[in-house]
Amino acid sequence: MVQRVPIARRRTCVSWAILGFLVLLILVGLVSGGAYLYLRLAGPTEWSSPAKQLQTEQIEPTLALLALTGVNDLDVVGRALDDEQLETGYATILFSTDLSSGERVGNLLLVSQAYAAAGNGGRAQLCYRLANLITTLSSTMSDYAKASAYLGIGEGLARLGNKSEALSNYDQAYVVAVSSPHLKDPHRADVLEKLAEAYSALGEMEKASECSDLQAELRYVTGEPKEASEGSPEQPVSPFVMEIPEPTAAMVTSYEQKRMETVLELVEFLEGASEKTTVPEELRTEVAQALVNEDNARRAAYDEQLAGASSMVLKMGVAEAGVDWLTVKYRIALDGYGFRLVPAWSDDLAAIEAELNAAYGELHSIYDEQISTFSDDTAVDRAWYDVLRFEIERGRLGLYPDYPEEELLSQLTEATVRLVASGDPSLFVEVLREDETPVFRLAAPD
Repeated sequence: MVQRVPIARRRTCVSWAILGFLVLLILVGLVSGGAYLYLRLAGPTEWSSPAKQLQTEQIEPTLALLALTGVNDLDVVGRALDDEQLETGYATILFSTDLSSGERVGNLLLVSQAYAAAGNGGRAQLCYRLANLITTLSSTMSDYAKASAYLGIGEGLARLGNKSEALSNYDQAYVVAVSSPHLKDPHRADVLEKLAEAYSALGEMEKASECSDLQAELRYVTGEPKEASEGSPEQPVSPFVMEIPEPTAAMVTSYEQKRMETVLELVEFLEGASEKTTVPEELRTEVAQALVNEDNARRAAYDEQLAGASSMVLKMGVAEAGVDWLTVKYRIALDGYGFRLVPAWSDDLAAIEAELNAAYGELHSIYDEQISTFSDDTAVDRAWYDVLRFEIERGRLGLYPDYPEEELLSQLTEATVRLVASGDPSLFVEVLREDETPVFRLAAPD
């Protein structure tokens, strides 16, 4: 005889089963959500070109286009921050051919803070990460400037709740503070004092105590710090990759002037028009034609100047100017000024990318030609160390679209090994891997 389970008991069992299933679903949701937030906030994400992540619909053309009218990039970024046009500021910093590494990093920190204040943590973190990349790979920022940048990046990420990346940046500042052979002791103590506060705020009391003890010892010996800046004697080695004046042809100058005047007409029209007002086709055509004409003039002038250059320095200057112009052209093709300026370029982006890649390849060949004349092996390695960091930075920013990443990373590692073996005491760039993604850190030779 089969014993029947009372109906009330069966209902109770079913209820408990349903409740257990619901609890399981909630737990799975919490774990999944937590994992998503962790990966979003703390874990390294798969790289995608920052240049192609522009939110072009949020770029204010009346501000962004000023860069094509002769207004310098620092002023454009300042106006964008004042008007809370953050994507405009971000795009201007990213594509700038005028800003130094230090200026680029400093302005990225300002844009990051503004994004965070506006509640856009994702965009803020992107800017902080780019600031970290530029700081680490820069050949022109002093070690003190780098340490200060890492502190600023870490503080911003900590405010966003990203403790992992904040600590990573603080650790980088610590490496600079204790291992840089170029940092003056008062500045070393200054960094360590700030690090002690930063570590303490994140609950890293052991690290905070170590920094506090080190800075107290340095203060006792050296006294209070003095201000340091880029260009100070802390950076004793002149970088091989440095700005060289462009030998501009008169023909290019006239086309450049025409472009500035025409784009300014467009800006003035947009400033006085309502959102629904259509830009006259005649003005659109005039702007596009001015840019195409300048592009043609520049290509002809650069080819002529490269062929007739009397020195390698002049060749480098011309080639670098060519890359700079194509960077502007690439931004135009990506609609990175918030306005479709030359539809033909936007419709054939692959061709523009191929042009830019070829220009970087030519510049690399000219660097190679110049470096091959050096008789000192260490000078050769130092020059390639600067060139490779420059090219990798541009590639990771998305400004060198199809750069040969693995080849350049391998060459950078080889040059670094040789420099360390030669006794160079400077901090060097270490290439690590996280989920197959290259990550760059400063490290001491020992």
